[in-house]
Amino acid sequence: MTDRPLDPGSTLLVDLDGVVAEQLPRLCTYLRREYDHDVTPNDIDRWSYEVPGAEGHIGDVIGELMRDHAEWYFGGMDPRPGVTETLSALRSEYRVEIATHRIPETHDVSKAWLDDNGISYDAFHDEVPRNKGALSGDALIDDYHGNVADALSAGKAGFLMRQPYSDPGACDGAHVVTSWDDVRTLFSV
Repeated sequence: MTDRPLDPGSTLLVDLDGVVAEQLPRLCTYLRREYDHDVTPNDIDRWSYEVPGAEGHIGDVIGELMRDHAEWYFGGMDPRPGVTETLSALRSEYRVEIATHRIPETHDVSKAWLDDNGISYDAFHDEVPRNKGALSGDALIDDYHGNVADALSAGKAGFLMRQPYSDPGACDGAHVVTSWDDVRTLFSV
């Protein structure tokens, strides 16, 4: 019996953007450069955040970046502080699998970035359904409350990596963390 939120040997699904990688600073750079929109990461407080001059909201701009500038966008992100050490420590007791909604055409860039930053994992899901709760695994760490809610509904443990756009109230029952240090504390690693 353990007081950890997940039994050793379990599979932990881990999102990339906003969880492993710092997406917002790179996104804000792009918004300033391409849309003359000066915004800070804390200003992007919802996924429906409207970008003046763009056709659509922030999710559409991220789609544009994935399609047209994947190497610049994904390849230039910084890892979140503590992620490398924490995932390494978690892998000593859990299976760590990357589960991202990045489009498949960007997976080579994503895997190269993970390797370049020394971030270890056991598997990379090449196809992730819209509902991440449908993936095989025991828990999900994600920054989007909808994904965490789907995981909880599927009977998985859920960990919400808090970002300005995250809504902990939308995934009641999740462990809410703000950093990889919080994850280390929860898992006692």
